[in-house]
Amino acid sequence: MPAWLGVPLLLAWRLLDLLVPKRRDHWAFFDHPLKPGQFIENARAVFEQVKDDPRVHCRVFVRGGQRPLDVSEHAHVRVLRLDSPRGLWALARCGVLLLTNSTALDMSLAWRNGGYAAPRPWLRRRVTVNLWHGIPLKRLFALANPDQRQHGDRDRHRRRERRFYTGLVASSTIDAHAMAAIFHPLPPTNVWVTGLPRNDFLRIAEDALPAGLRDELARVRALRGRRRLVLYAPTYRDASVAAERSYRFSDDEVVQLRQVLQRHGAVLGLRSHYLVNGPAALDPVRHLDGEVLLDLGHAQFQEIAPLLRESALVITDYSSVYIDALYLGLPVVGFAYDLEHYRTRQNGLLYDLDLAFPGPMTTSFAALLAALDAVLAQPQYHPDERYLTARRLFFQHLDADNSRRVVQRIHAAVAANHPA
Repeated sequence: MPAWLGVPLLLAWRLLDLLVPKRRDHWAFFDHPLKPGQFIENARAVFEQVKDDPRVHCRVFVRGGQRPLDVSEHAHVRVLRLDSPRGLWALARCGVLLLTNSTALDMSLAWRNGGYAAPRPWLRRRVTVNLWHGIPLKRLFALANPDQRQHGDRDRHRRRERRFYTGLVASSTIDAHAMAAIFHPLPPTNVWVTGLPRNDFLRIAEDALPAGLRDELARVRALRGRRRLVLYAPTYRDASVAAERSYRFSDDEVVQLRQVLQRHGAVLGLRSHYLVNGPAALDPVRHLDGEVLLDLGHAQFQEIAPLLRESALVITDYSSVYIDALYLGLPVVGFAYDLEHYRTRQNGLLYDLDLAFPGPMTTSFAALLAALDAVLAQPQYHPDERYLTARRLFFQHLDADNSRRVVQRIHAAVAANHPA
């Protein structure tokens, strides 16, 4: 859409949104803000909970013409292009908004000149729930380090909209306190300790998974064969404050890594952050051989749940993927090669890793290799009290009912006479 047409259209839509009555049974879902056409994680889990509920009309908004392949439309489910008059009209009618980041990101529309903008809905007239996308281990938004805050939370509109969220999901009481601080000025009473909906995908029976996740589960199972899978998932580092976006393994280090893996009948799958283009940590030409070192990136696997379900061990740095691993009782190993710089100059950490990370936290490749060797040498992993303490820190619920609890809270909010 050309910018000269898009900007006036969005201004007109804001007026339309003020005037159009809202349907409280119309729930708006959005595809991933930075992975067009991927309808995943918490939003997808809540959708799966209500897609056949006659009380709810699901409106799944996508951009760029890329539609989720495994979402079937029927009387109560519609997939709509947000960047179309029909989509914008449908959005104006929705009385419930389910965000995964913010309106500015979840509803962003790209212009042909490379710019972008987003509709600005009237949140006072709706039930607006931010499902977020994980349990934060890093400092974000209001709690970020000063060097990071100036890059990561500059949009005053995004800060202002937080006070109007009806709900923000959290996983535990401690996580709720952290989320309330991060999302200031959100009222702390509006944080819901329901558990994360996407963690249901870690616990539910395989045949209850959405078709796309069942397919991903089968593919990762075929890749690992009879071998154990070590999942390596480093976090994203903002290039504005970090010298490197991930650790660069030397050829000799990769040889040593392969030797340890093969000795224990294991393979390593790399899953870089989706904001990193391609597998940056291991050179895709020289290192990822498809046999011992696997590419489990976002282009091949949209969700983390199938990978975790098939993993025997998780290695990460400051990514909350290790917290998801705790949900399954998997052993975790840390590789924080830039720990001091990350604490002081990058995002920074919300928690003391001695308390929050219940596995070895290494800061050099030699120490990482030794820890990996030691964990893989164990015939079976048994969580100790330190592990169980960390798990209690992050999870109030360890079941597959997180989505159900969120949906119950949404229905209660809708029934509580919120203005429409």
